[in-house]
Amino acid sequence: PATTTIMAGNVTFNVKNGGPTDPHELVVIRTDLGPLDLPTGTDGKVDEAGAGMTVIGEIAEFAVGASASGTFDLAPGKYLLICNVVDADGDAHYGKGMTIAITVE
Repeated sequence: PATTTIMAGNVTFNVKNGGPTDPHELVVIRTDLGPLDLPTGTDGKVDEAGAGMTVIGEIAEFAVGASASGTFDLAPGKYLLICNVVDADGDAHYGKGMTIAITVE
């Protein structure tokens, strides 16, 4: 994102998949956990029903070169934006660092 501190309310995320080869998604999670501290399964995918977090919503997987958007009603707090895709090679995008923390005021 252009900024990591945003105002509460309806927030629209406009995303583009810059590739290089895999689909991506954007999952919005409210949590006080650190960017790489979310609970994961053995495949490295975040357990979206895990303790210490609430999934607010997501922009489902979209192809390389495609754009997508989603609007979410965000209350004040701490959030993580992650890609929770596990690619064909078995690499979890979250585990590769596809996450960023944002603060909603």
